[in-house]
Amino acid sequence: MTTGGWHLAAVNPRAAALGLSAEDLLADARARVPSLQTKPATPEKDRAALEKLARWCTRFSPYVAPWPESEERTGSSGLTFDITGCDHLFGGEAAMLREAIASLKRLGFTARGAIAGSIGAAHALSKFGGDSEIRVPDGKIAGVIAALPVSALRIPDKTAATLKHLGLKTIGHLLPLPRAPLTQRFGKVLNERLDQAMGRAEEAFSPLLPHVPYRASVVLAEPISAQEHVLTLAKRLAEELAPPLERDGKGGRALTLTLFRVDGETAEFSIRLAWPSRDAMRIMKLFSLKLEALAEDYDAGFGFEAARLDVTQADRMPPRQAAIAPDPDSDSDTKLSLLIDHLGSRLGLENVLRAHPCDTHIPERAVVLKPPEQVSAWDEKDIPMRPLLMLPCAEPADVTAVVPEGPPRQFRWRGVQYQVANAEGPERIRPEWWREAESRTRDYYTVEDKDGRRFWLYRDGRYGADARWFVHGVYT
Repeated sequence: MTTGGWHLAAVNPRAAALGLSAEDLLADARARVPSLQTKPATPEKDRAALEKLARWCTRFSPYVAPWPESEERTGSSGLTFDITGCDHLFGGEAAMLREAIASLKRLGFTARGAIAGSIGAAHALSKFGGDSEIRVPDGKIAGVIAALPVSALRIPDKTAATLKHLGLKTIGHLLPLPRAPLTQRFGKVLNERLDQAMGRAEEAFSPLLPHVPYRASVVLAEPISAQEHVLTLAKRLAEELAPPLERDGKGGRALTLTLFRVDGETAEFSIRLAWPSRDAMRIMKLFSLKLEALAEDYDAGFGFEAARLDVTQADRMPPRQAAIAPDPDSDSDTKLSLLIDHLGSRLGLENVLRAHPCDTHIPERAVVLKPPEQVSAWDEKDIPMRPLLMLPCAEPADVTAVVPEGPPRQFRWRGVQYQVANAEGPERIRPEWWREAESRTRDYYTVEDKDGRRFWLYRDGRYGADARWFVHGVYT
């Protein structure tokens, strides 16, 4: 509902042939065409459909943006592509434009397109140029857009109407005029739009998808649908990304594989790695696990005709010295990272936790569990020897020591009496200064009984009547 009553939001080709157009009053349209059939406009759904189409069109260029919503109110909508560095994948600009329009027509859209050196010129020619495929040579923008109406400059309707009333009906009429009077009469917007169309001024462009540091894409000669073919394609794209990653000393930590279906749908699969990697085989295996986990939701439709692999997060990956001979122990970090990646593909990397040392001497507080991507590697030189089995909570024990403040000679724990054969210690651990009111000094001993079993005990507090003994761990 707008001023004057209900208006037509858009018309189909048959209605246009009868002389109807967008923005016509509904009452006038029905008076001219009594059999006119209408449906309520749904701009929210139209916008969502346009954004969905924009995502599918990223198979041609990763930088695609829908036209502003103000354009949809004029009965037209479209997409802006930045094809810098992309046209060679399709055999040149002309072939790329032809393929894009043909693909949109196969999806049931009426499409026209233009390639120009500025967003303003491409927008004007695609909307008002007449031909379905227009390509403007470098330096020829002025001659090509001169015949277009002034409304092609994306200026306010009131400004366009005033210009036409003054006899300035085309862009060519504006080009030779002095700029100062135009600015004084119509404000800055007219000259800004004119400069943007001519390529003399920059124009903001915000693509639908964010910028990623590394990206590889491919357009297939024949659609594929089998998972093994998709995985082979993912490996191929990962191999293309390996050289630039290696050149920059980087490795992928998060990757997204986007598959473009023939029917206009897209499918995205994302993986995260515990450590940076540029190993194509490893990346392919992780995508294989992802596809297996999403087997019920995997739908290739009539097949995938294009694919793109994005490295959405890349971290520093220092070069490593290759070993002359294989060492089964030297690859332990790699094996651990592979295990974490496989578990992460099944459970989600945020649900896989790894022990991480904390800067404290208190044993029960010395380790925290965090996702592996938030954890640095262990530095074993800074970590004191601790039992392999640490009890969740230290358990009381009855201990007998021969001399005051000496090592245990025997102790009873969980109802069993143990005779100590050897003892090592004490290791004195004091609480942090801000916790001294909560806990006391501990003296830890490593003891071994006559049967060779080893325990980790500590005395809580100095030797005396109030001192207590606890078993905190077992060496297994």
